[in-house]
Amino acid sequence: MPVRSIPAATRRRLERFVLPVSGVTVLFAVLVGGALAYAAVGGSAREALVSQMLVNAIIVVGLQIYIGNTGILSFGHMGFAAIAGYVVALLAIEPLFKQIMIPEAPWGIADVHLDPLPATAVAVVVTLAVAFVVGLGLVRSGSRAGAVAPTMITLALLFLVREAASNFAQLTAGNRAGLSFGPGNSLEGRTWIFVALAGALLIARLFKELPVGRLAQAARDDDLAARASGIAPAVPQMIALLVSVAIVAVGASLRVQLLGSMTPNFFFFTYTLLTLTMLIVGGRSSVTGAVLGVVVITAGNELTRYVAGGGIEVPGLGWLFREGLSDLFLGAAMLGFMIFRPEGLVGDRELDQLAAQRLPPAPEPPPARVPEPRGATTLVVDDLNVDFGGYRAVGGAEFEVHTGEVVGLIGPNGAGKTTLLNAITGLVPVAFGTIALDDEPIVGRSTHRIARAGVSRTFQNLRLFGSRTVRENVAVAALVAAQHRAGHPRPDVDGLIEAVGLWHLRDRRAGEIDHGAARRLELARAVALAPAFVLLDEPTSGMGEAESVAMVDRVRRTAAEVGAGVLVIDHDLRFITTICDRIYVLDQGAVIAHGTPDEIRDDPRVREAYLGTSADAPRSRNEGSGGGGGAGEPGA
Repeated sequence: MPVRSIPAATRRRLERFVLPVSGVTVLFAVLVGGALAYAAVGGSAREALVSQMLVNAIIVVGLQIYIGNTGILSFGHMGFAAIAGYVVALLAIEPLFKQIMIPEAPWGIADVHLDPLPATAVAVVVTLAVAFVVGLGLVRSGSRAGAVAPTMITLALLFLVREAASNFAQLTAGNRAGLSFGPGNSLEGRTWIFVALAGALLIARLFKELPVGRLAQAARDDDLAARASGIAPAVPQMIALLVSVAIVAVGASLRVQLLGSMTPNFFFFTYTLLTLTMLIVGGRSSVTGAVLGVVVITAGNELTRYVAGGGIEVPGLGWLFREGLSDLFLGAAMLGFMIFRPEGLVGDRELDQLAAQRLPPAPEPPPARVPEPRGATTLVVDDLNVDFGGYRAVGGAEFEVHTGEVVGLIGPNGAGKTTLLNAITGLVPVAFGTIALDDEPIVGRSTHRIARAGVSRTFQNLRLFGSRTVRENVAVAALVAAQHRAGHPRPDVDGLIEAVGLWHLRDRRAGEIDHGAARRLELARAVALAPAFVLLDEPTSGMGEAESVAMVDRVRRTAAEVGAGVLVIDHDLRFITTICDRIYVLDQGAVIAHGTPDEIRDDPRVREAYLGTSADAPRSRNEGSGGGGGAGEPGA
């Protein structure tokens, strides 16, 4: 019986919208239902605990949007939370109480009064304005996953806000008693908590599936590969920061109203540690994990508090079961998970993905289509020079590549081949010279702008979005092409995956596939950008002879789908001479020969560059035979 299938577009719609919304609905129902059931069999203490847990869930989900999608660890979100908390307190507390607590408040704040809802809205706007300024600083610091500078900037923000709140007593009442809403003016009921929690879960889950979230995740996995695929990481990172801060600000406003007061320590280091631990334990890359982490850490905190309070007595462990056990539990949980399970309890998996696994498969992709007609385009490199300090890595290099042809670039080790590709794609600065697409210079442009102009590439050392699926690696580049290469022939994502022989691996994570498949995936991702030119840096590196032979057809076939020209570097001379229409030879940063494969094979200058023999020396029987990888053969 044949396996039933559903159209690919329908499947993607289910995976990216219908199922996530359904999963969030179930997650919300389970969390709220379980919390209410727990509160129903206890007293007021349980009521307060449940309300605080739900507010914590809002804030942790807000953290997840930024930390989970960008990979940038932020300590500063509780600084943003403190700003929101103070704004809502200053606006929502009745003037009568403010006249007592902060009679000398500037700007007439003591006489201002707003209802909690508009006060929260103003708090979100003010916090977003601060976040935008901080975000610009993060962009200038070169923020990326694992970078230290952005983390330190956010940590500095946390301390700055705390010190300002402590010392600007005319406005915040300082460390004395803080700001208090007064009797009967704190948050009543949980309606707004439920609304904010449902909204936070929905926004966070859909953010992961929207283009901006997917681009942020690609940059998180590999910043350099993302830029070479036309992604400007700063844009999705800034959007993630603002969305994240907005949700955190709402949660902080609710927390202040729930507790009925605001002090400088409410959102300082202790609460930062609590919320980060919740996120790390559950799984920073998953909305489901964020919620699970809140539940686990809340339960663990309550258990350790109960044990430390004398609820359980174990002979010989009195030294451990004492005040401060909850803090020890938090620190041990964060340290243990960061060392032994950094992906958290659920990794990046979501509740709705369980249902997605049961969907019927998509049908086989259609045959590759013939590309639309396009005007002739030429990649021109003229008198290109690249310096590293006092060393000239590339000196006076010049060549041309036309769309529709495959051009090889070979030379001995250290000839400057990869440096030349890096210069073309904006990864290293050019001392002087010209790189142009037809008559349009691209020297000095950033890497992502060069990619959007029509130059994509692969890397000598594999650079994939390892946590994303094979299909998502290609689809992310197609997203960029849809936005910035709309006037150019764009290949079908599924058709490309089929063309490089990865259809059966389309739902596997890129970090889990073998080396040969990874090379083919990198090729497919480069072509998915709908480029005018594809630059391949040793595409057969690490492959066997059979795989190298198969790669010849795949390079030509995939490049033909978008009518692209190809510039290829490789150490496998047989591969180069089989696939290329023309070949340039680079030695000591300069082009020393150019011609057809046969002409290059017989050129005495090439033999001398590779073998160190005189141009007049007789040629041995084995020179230029195309055997792969030997030290005395032309390589890349």
